[in-house]
This record gives sequence, C-alpha cells and structure tokens, in this order.
Amino acid sequence: MERKLSTIFASDVVGFSKMMGNNEEQTLEILGERREVIDNAIAEYKGIIFGSAGDSVIAEFGSPVKATECAVQIQDKMKTLNENVPVDQQMIFRVGINIGDVMVSKDNLFGDAVNVAARLESAAQPAGICVSKTVFDLINQKVRVSFEDAGALELKNIVEPIQAYFVIQRKGAARYNQYEEKPQIKVEKAEQGSLAVMLFKNLSKDEDQAYFCEGFSEDLINVLSKYSKLLVVSGNASFSYRDKTKSPREIGKELGVRYILEGNVRKLGQKVRVGAKLISANRENTIWSHNFDFTIDEMFDIQDELVETIVSTIVGHVDDEEVKQLVRVKPDNHTAYDLVLQGLEYHRKSNVTVENAKKAVEFFDQAIEVDPNCARAHAWRACSLSNYVGWRPDEYGEDWIDQCADSVIRSLEIDQNDHEAHRIMGAISLVRGDFELARHHQERAMELCPSDAYIMGKNAALLVYLGKPEKALEIVKHAMRINPFCPDELFVDEGMCYFWLEKYSDAANCFKKIKTPSRESLFYFAATLAKLGEKQKSAETLTQALKMTDLRVKDFLVTQHYHNPELKQELREILESIPI
Repeated sequence: MERKLSTIFASDVVGFSKMMGNNEEQTLEILGERREVIDNAIAEYKGIIFGSAGDSVIAEFGSPVKATECAVQIQDKMKTLNENVPVDQQMIFRVGINIGDVMVSKDNLFGDAVNVAARLESAAQPAGICVSKTVFDLINQKVRVSFEDAGALELKNIVEPIQAYFVIQRKGAARYNQYEEKPQIKVEKAEQGSLAVMLFKNLSKDEDQAYFCEGFSEDLINVLSKYSKLLVVSGNASFSYRDKTKSPREIGKELGVRYILEGNVRKLGQKVRVGAKLISANRENTIWSHNFDFTIDEMFDIQDELVETIVSTIVGHVDDEEVKQLVRVKPDNHTAYDLVLQGLEYHRKSNVTVENAKKAVEFFDQAIEVDPNCARAHAWRACSLSNYVGWRPDEYGEDWIDQCADSVIRSLEIDQNDHEAHRIMGAISLVRGDFELARHHQERAMELCPSDAYIMGKNAALLVYLGKPEKALEIVKHAMRINPFCPDELFVDEGMCYFWLEKYSDAANCFKKIKTPSRESLFYFAATLAKLGEKQKSAETLTQALKMTDLRVKDFLVTQHYHNPELKQELREILESIPI
C-alpha cells in the first residue's frame, strides 16, 4: 500500500447532535451553508477533502502552513456568520491539525496521523484550533497567530500522549515574522551600491549557537546601512532565504540588489571563526572573501574591519569623517552582550508563546545584572516587557509603561546612538501624547538604522497621526523597497496614507492585499469602503472589526493618536455613519 507524509485537517460541529434533536431541517440547512464556506476555503488553500460524514470534514493539505491558515480563515468567517444570529442557530466548529505518515487507499487516507488529527479536533476549544507539536514546530513564525501550550494530551484510542498547542489570536510583536514566501512587489532597478546580507550560517556543532549567528548578521546590516552610498536590504527580507535554495542571481533579482554578502560562523567557547564573501548577484562570481579568527572580546573590531572592507570594495574609499560618525559604543562585558543575543532569540519569537516573551525579559534582566551599563539590554528589556504585558496584562500594574520608559531612558544615557532605544522612546512618547518628542526619537531611530523597514513603518504611522500623509507615504514606499516581501503592517500604513490623501480606491487596494486583518486594517477599510459608497461591504467589514477586536468605535479611536482632534472626529463620523 502506498504511503506518504501529509498534513491532516479535521473539523466538526460543537453540540451537533443536540442541534439536530432540536430542529433537524434548520440544522441541516445551516450546515449546508457553513459547509459551502468550509469547502471553498479548503479549495482556496489547495486542500483536498477525503472524508465527510454528518458534521465532520477531513481534508489533506500539502503544507501545515496552508492547513493552519485555512483553519484560521474558516474560524474567522464562522465568527462573523454567527454574529447577530440567535443562539440556537449559531454553528460553532472545532479544528484539529496533525502531520504524519498516512496510508493511501484509492481516494482515502488511513493511519495514526488521521486518527490523531480527529482526536485533536475533539480536544480543541469551541471555535478553536488545536495542532500537534509536529505541526507547531513547522508553522510557528510562519502563520499570523500565537499559541498556548496545551501540554501532553491523553487522546482517546491513541497510545502515547500527544504534545499539542492551541492556536490563539496573535499577541506580542510581529516584527520579526516574515510570512510571505515571495516578494510582494517587483523591484524595477538594482541601485548602485545595493546590498543584501544573508543570514550567516551556523557551523558550530552546537545548534543552540544559532542565536549568535543571527545577532552577528543583524549587527552587520545595521552598521552597513549607515553608509550613505549603500542601500542595504532589510534583514527580514534577506533572512527569509535561509531555507531556500536560490541562486545569487535569483535573489539579486527578487531583492533588487547588485551585491550579496554570505558568511558562516563557527563559535567554540570564546573563540570564533567567521568566513565571509562578497558576491556579484548578476555575475554570480565572488568579488572578495576572507576568514577571520578572533576571540569574542574582539568581535566588534572584526565587524568594523569587515564592514569597512565591504564598503570600500563596493563604493571605493571610505570617508574618514563618515567612519567617525558611525563609531559604536562597544560593550565592556561580553557575557552581557551574549545574554542580550540570547534574549533577542526569544524576543523574536515572543508573539509565538508566552513562554518566549517571559524568557526574553529574563535574559535582558540577567544581562543588566551582569553589566548595568549594557545599553542594548535596557532598551530591549523595555520592548520585551511591553510584549509580555500583551500576554499577561494582569501581572503588571498600570505603571508598566513607566517601567519601560525608565529602561529606555537609562539606555539612552549610556548610548545616545542606540536606534532601538530611540524607536521605543518614540512609541512611548506617542502614547503619552508628546508628539514633538515622539517625532524626534522616531526620526533619530530611522537615521541610525536606515535598513529597518519596521522602524520606517512606525515613523510613517506617526506622520499620519501628525497629519502628514504625503511624507508618510514616501517613507512607506522606501520601506517596501528595502523589504520587498512587504509584511501586512506596511500595507496598513500605505492604506492609511491613501485614506487621508482621499485616494480611496488606492487605499482599498492596499487593505485588500492584507493576508490577516488587523485592528487598524479593518476599521480603516470599513471607513474607506464607506467613502467609496460600498454600503454593504463597509457594514460587513465594520461588523468584522467590532467582533474581532471586541472594541466599539469610540474605543478603537482611543488607540488612534491623532495630533489634530478634527481628524479623529472625521474618522469617527465616517465609522458611525455605517449602518450595521
């Protein structure tokens, strides 16, 4: 019998038997309507239904990512369909997803992988999704959701307990997630001096040293991007090729760069070997390569040497004055620096599980304990604390934002050129209503790290709040240039710009590109549709926004920090005019 590896999706209706007992005809009619939605979604995500009995649906997917994205879409649509429907007519589904080896018999699949998926569905919460750890390991940071550890579940007729996770609404920061498999915009021209730094490969025997490679690579990007004659692609874009087998020419074409920097890191205790080579993307030939052997205490000096070599190779002589302006505050304690890198590893995954968010804060606290003058530790502690509060708001008092501010202030006292500290202080200042200070810090963050599309997006959003959508749009377009993969957040920023520029068709096109709707995208999309005169669609979108966020219009507006109260009032009037 043929066997293969498959992702199995299983769903059924909560309390279906009771619904049938109360009203068979009505229940079957509702099921038929819901099945049409489910079947269409499965087809959209390239799934194949191979089992359907009563209220259950069992489907096969070629990818656990697609299966999970499909499940999320289905549950979102079910939530909307159940809105304003009598309780006895609400149909609530559960979904289980597993991946494993299956046996193929004609058009059917059999085996433990199928059985486990069905049992995980039974373990899921009403309107929820439960996935096996095998699925979790393959989809975390690839799907716009977060997870809660369900523990080792004892499932009926399954011999061994199954480690599982509940899929929940996204929490924490989504900054480091690169969801798209390919660039969302086409770069027409590779500018002179355009460069992509790939994630340096970990050659250490210890896989846990991967955090060091990512930290080393990000530092290189940050420093290289500060040279005015270089255009450095965002790390979120270049690092997305870590698991892809594409040629330098293909990467260069997709990212719109002339040069690619590749490298590897081998770390053993305090000793480090870094290999680096600069490649011409179009010609696919190595322009320069070198191996560096050093101790961890010498790492920043080696980074500076590497950067200067790359810059001089690409653009010629490096201006001494420009070099002086880019001098970094180097850590006195490299143990603290290593703890920061480990903290960042968990911070990047802080939107996946609450455990990651908590560990990130703990590592930064440890770094500060080892070296109270570690600026990066103070800055990142503030950011991670904010993420953790998003998971566990009850664990901190209302003064948590003051704690964050104190950490950032301390960071800036130590190092005035820490771009993350400026970004975070900009965000805090905006929440506090100090627009002038917010703009100062956001602009300074962008000056210090011109390769960070996330920072650009935050600056653009601030400019929208300040009533400067034209300037904001320029920044968004540049952010999309250095990160052609374009995360949803950039399309939201772009849509908001077009909305206030009264280019409503352009705004609508931006919001339609968003894969997973957010709070801002839904409310602004509803307002945009209202301006376009699409009454039904605007009402549907606003209903979805209210249901998904559990916010009323006036509550949503509290989160919109407009400097001019007339803009907020205009937005309120548009939203409140939508009949729902």
